[in-house]
Amino acid sequence: MSGASRVMLVVLTVIAAWPLLLQALHASSPELAVRFVVVAQHWGARAGVGLGVAAAIALLLFPPAPAWLRRFVERTRSAWTVDRAPLLRALQELQHFESAQRHYEVARMAWIRSDLGLAGPHAARAVQLDPALPQSWHLLGQVLLRAGDPRQAAIAFHNAGRLEPGHAFGQALLFAARATHLAGDVPAALRLFEQHEHQHGGSNRSHYWYGDALAEAGRRDDAGRQFAAAAAPPPQRLTAEENWFRALARVRCWRYRRSA
Repeated sequence: MSGASRVMLVVLTVIAAWPLLLQALHASSPELAVRFVVVAQHWGARAGVGLGVAAAIALLLFPPAPAWLRRFVERTRSAWTVDRAPLLRALQELQHFESAQRHYEVARMAWIRSDLGLAGPHAARAVQLDPALPQSWHLLGQVLLRAGDPRQAAIAFHNAGRLEPGHAFGQALLFAARATHLAGDVPAALRLFEQHEHQHGGSNRSHYWYGDALAEAGRRDDAGRQFAAAAAPPPQRLTAEENWFRALARVRCWRYRRSA
């Protein structure tokens, strides 16, 4: 279970326990229950004011905060609303018959639930059983990248792209570029970003990542153009992920203008 899921679990547990707690207090002492509610309302109001002040400070210190919150809520919602029954069924089937496809399905469903501890081993087992499945390599790369191992993630994404050029509508190539950059090979990353842009166009995420690599390479003007493309007003509502990268790009553009 991810950290976000644990936080949500604690919050939901507290909310669910509230009526039971009030009922127990009222049964023992109605007066005590009333006093408890009054005190809770008092501190709840203070907490609300505190949260409002914290939100205002967050916006001042970190302007992309609303976009981050939207992405956080979306990821948490996806992790909590996906039906767990198919995952349990797939795990049970693996006990009777093991195959690369079944391991991939378990890893995919675990990934949706943000359960890296379950997704990683099954994705790794899938590529071990059948190294010719590009989707397994791609998913393994995603898990490795989020787990903080960009070097091995880059290898996984390269394998996915080698087996199926243009895999996942160019996402394997894009993530290979990002992982290569994070692994420290900026020149190779720039070549991959350029290849991705030439073959698949750009998105808020790809423009931002490309600009990030260009900035590290010292190509300030080219980086500024990529950040500007990532920050441009969208023709339609963006997904939470793409909106997050647009928000980051707007901050980078603002900083570039200030330092010009």
